[in-house]
Amino acid sequence: MKPILFLALFCSACSLAPAYNRPAMDVPREFAGGMFAQARPSDDLPKGTWWKIYDDHDLDALEDQLSENQNLQAALQRLKQAQSALGAARAQLFPSLDLGASAQKLQTSKNRATYFSAMPSRYRDNQLFADVSYEPDVFGRLSNLVQASRMNFEASKADLASLRLSLEAELAASYFSLQALRKEEALQKEIVARQGEHVRLIESLFEGGAAAESEFDQAKISLENAKSLSHEYELQDDTLVHAIALLLGKPATGYQVQTETSEPRPWVYSSLPSKLLERRPDIASAERQVEAANAEVGVARAAFFPSFILNANGGFESAQLANLIQTPSEFWSLGLAAAVNLFDAGLRRSLTEEAKARYEETVANYKQTVLNAYREVEDGMSTLNRLELENASQKSAVDLSSKNLDQAKFGYEGGMSPYQDLVTSRIQYLQAEQQLAALQGRRMTGSVLLVKALGGGPQ
Repeated sequence: MKPILFLALFCSACSLAPAYNRPAMDVPREFAGGMFAQARPSDDLPKGTWWKIYDDHDLDALEDQLSENQNLQAALQRLKQAQSALGAARAQLFPSLDLGASAQKLQTSKNRATYFSAMPSRYRDNQLFADVSYEPDVFGRLSNLVQASRMNFEASKADLASLRLSLEAELAASYFSLQALRKEEALQKEIVARQGEHVRLIESLFEGGAAAESEFDQAKISLENAKSLSHEYELQDDTLVHAIALLLGKPATGYQVQTETSEPRPWVYSSLPSKLLERRPDIASAERQVEAANAEVGVARAAFFPSFILNANGGFESAQLANLIQTPSEFWSLGLAAAVNLFDAGLRRSLTEEAKARYEETVANYKQTVLNAYREVEDGMSTLNRLELENASQKSAVDLSSKNLDQAKFGYEGGMSPYQDLVTSRIQYLQAEQQLAALQGRRMTGSVLLVKALGGGPQ
């Protein structure tokens, strides 16, 4: 027994899990807009309240309420489950101790084979005992279980951070979309008013015989189209407000969202520090799932080797409580059990192959997550660059429309052009401003998505 006991106690550092290495990837050396370093899990670096880079107090107030989001609450409970699972796995590394006591009055058969007349058939039996059981981690099964649980816990932490970042970005994007939409909506109401002026003008001309009925009908069609678009803006406003209410864990009924009227500025990157990409929690989660799967391969391999159980129990037993805790009442036992499966019809081999396949699956998921991160950053940079060009062109269009409106005012006031030209020029100017407001909303949304793609704000 001594050699087996020595093996059980001193070989418990063995592990059958493959040596872990981060999955290798071929990645480009730089973004289209700047250099970056190879990603590594650094999601625990502080990201802070990244949305404050936009200096919008209404947005700040909304983001502060995001903790009530029910998806976030569910993710927090999943994290607690993973933490409890880790605690349960760690507990298996230590001995278990059971204490017990019993008091019995027994009646035995006088007709049993081992009965003899001097032996009482009715007696009392009192016991006070303890049992200690310990499984030495000879082949690393338990330590690999702990490692897998630890990595699953770390992955759950990263999943929670990833969800929080996604919700923060979704809330900010919805807010800026609502802000831009309300500016478009206000401009559309003014367009409706100007279209109404145009209809009344054409109506007076039609009644005076200076305009055809078809021109009058066309003016009314334009007015109704403008009203229809105004109602569409109101519908989109309601939808965005309801979406924000859901994000904040509040009933949509009667919920209102205040938006600042000042025009925010998108966050423009001067450089792309590699640590921002490294802080992406979804990449960290994917890699830690790889580590967990790697440890589970070791757990599966350990099933091919013997398992050992050290057991010790002892206590006191007596027919009388008065002399229960005395030396003559002592009993104890100490032993080591070993077991190994000799035939299982390929069960262990299949489970090991399953664990290896699960590991390869997590490797592929990790690589896909990293590639998707690069794509999202490139998309964000490309979007902002292109929208900046669009914004510059649209500003030129607004300036030209403003100039054209001034000329129409001058022409009308000087009696050189009809009032109808002034109304038309004013509508064109409002429509140009409306397109500029829509572009502003897209620019702000693109900025938020780039911040999300980089794993948080520039801190």
